[in-house]
Order: sequence, then C-alpha cells, then structure tokens
Amino acid sequence: MDSDTIGIKQHKKKTLPVIELENEELRIAIIPDLGGKMIKLESKKTGTQFLKEPSIDYHLFSQPDYGEEFLPPYAAGFDECFPNVSPSKYEFNGEVLELPDHGELWTKPWKCQEHKNAISLWTHGEQLNYRFAKHIELDGRTIQITYELESFEEVPFEYIWSAHPLLDIAKDDQLLLPDEVSEVVLNWASAPNIGDLGDRLTWPKILGNISNIDFNYVQNKSLEFAVKLFSDRLTNGKAGLYKQQTDETLLFSFNTDQVPFLGLWLCYGGWPADAKQTEYTLALEPCNARPDSLAKACKWGDQQQISPMSIKCWEVDISVLNGQKHL
Repeated sequence: MDSDTIGIKQHKKKTLPVIELENEELRIAIIPDLGGKMIKLESKKTGTQFLKEPSIDYHLFSQPDYGEEFLPPYAAGFDECFPNVSPSKYEFNGEVLELPDHGELWTKPWKCQEHKNAISLWTHGEQLNYRFAKHIELDGRTIQITYELESFEEVPFEYIWSAHPLLDIAKDDQLLLPDEVSEVVLNWASAPNIGDLGDRLTWPKILGNISNIDFNYVQNKSLEFAVKLFSDRLTNGKAGLYKQQTDETLLFSFNTDQVPFLGLWLCYGGWPADAKQTEYTLALEPCNARPDSLAKACKWGDQQQISPMSIKCWEVDISVLNGQKHL
C-alpha cells in the first residue's frame, strides 16, 4: 500500500453521517451536514487528535437551526465563518440583512463528492446568492484546502471569511507566530478592562503592566479569560501550535496576497459568559478580513468584495510536523 492509498468510510447509522479520509500519515473526519465541519485531524503515527472534541459525542448531534447562536456543544472541530463572524447588520441592495452569529455556513448541510485521497464539499448562501465550496486533499503529512466562492448576485457584495479550527490544547503548548506579529488588534475580551474594539495591544504581553503572562504559551483554564485578537496584514503566512507533550507542530500556511490576516481566539475558561461549564481551546484563524463584524470591517476598509457573477479562490495548507517548527 503506497502513501497515497486512501480509505474512505461513511458511518450511516449516526444522526449526522461522518466521512473519513486517510493516508499513511493522517486521518481526518468530516460531517457534511454540520456545516462541512472537520471533527478529526489525527496523526496516525502518534495518535494525536489536534482538534477540540465537543462536550457531547458527535453521535448525539442534530442539525442546528439557521441563525442559532454558535455555542457548545457545536463549538468544536474546524468549520468556516462566512460572510461574517459575529452577528452583523449588512446593508445590501436596498435592504438591511441580519447576518447570524458565526455566519451562514455552519448550520447548513453541505453536499459532498468523494475522490481518491480527497473530498469536495459545497453549499449555498441563505440571504446572499452565492456558492461556497472547499476541496480537501491529503498529501503526505499535509492537508491542502482550496476554497472557491462563486457569486450569483448582479451587484458586488462585501464579506469576511475566516477559518475556524478549534484546537485541543494543554498548558505550555506554544503558539508559533511570525516575528512581524509584535502588536495585535483587539476584537473582544472577557475582561472589559483589557480595552475596546480596535485597540492595539502589545504581543505577547497583551495584559500590559498588570501581568507578566506570556501569551505565546497556553495558559491554564483557571485563568478564566478569553480574548479574540487580529494581526495586522502579514507578509509571512504561517502560524502554528507546538504541542509540548508529543513534540509535534500543527502548522497553517497561507498566501498573504489572498489571506492577509490571522485571527487569534484564546479561550482559557473565559467563555461562554456566565456558563457553568466554560471552554478550553484556542484557534489560529487565517482570514481575509477583520474584525468579526462585517459592518465594522466595511468601516475599517478591511473587508473583501466579490464582483457580480464571478469566482474567487484561495488556499490554506495544514501540516503535521515533528518537533518545533521555526517560522
């Protein structure tokens, strides 16, 4: 069996069918009906599952409703945010659209087509007329994801796209960011004294003089803190998580001409607000616009726009590497 020999199986007895794809290095699993969510990204050599598991078994999941708030147990695995991230009002073609939390894609069933060592998934917009697709292919220790956005509108529309991979973490795992990331822009924090939307913070000492915490390293859940941050426009399209216990790096690579920003979601027991059980995870989010609100992105001038009846494509690669990768 060569390294490109792939096994694909579908578990039809589950509430939402799961499709698995694997080669000799990696195993991934996807639920097309749950927003095309990837629920497993596993090294077959070490058994490391890099994605956060949900608070209940995926067997028990049912289809979320359009417009539902993105909360546990759905806050797990790897899905896509589009055409917004946070709930947003968007003025389009003489109407004000109310775009839901986490965007339109995560609640929608996606169609899929299996190929040798790959899978294609796609769905359509709800309030805007578009087709959103991703093609996922395994190549050795790398997952290659190609995205395609096709507009069927007769006028341009603005949008945000953000990858949303929630990762399994342990204290002292290390974030690997380009050296050019010395400041970050605040989107939201669980502690109001951190600052306001758009404030600039020093990285990695985002709490300034009130703390010596180095946020290059994963903190304990007992910190009870969560924050969403953005990089400035990058020239080095790489970001990773080094897992100390297994001596492995999960590395995201992207072309900054297509995907100029990186979002950072650090959730160390500080979200959801007022929940009995809070989350422990982080996300490295290659994205093409900021902040999470489409309305704010349009005000900042950081939004993306697609022309009428046109197609845009971009790529993200995810690699599992031995040792600590230096960017």
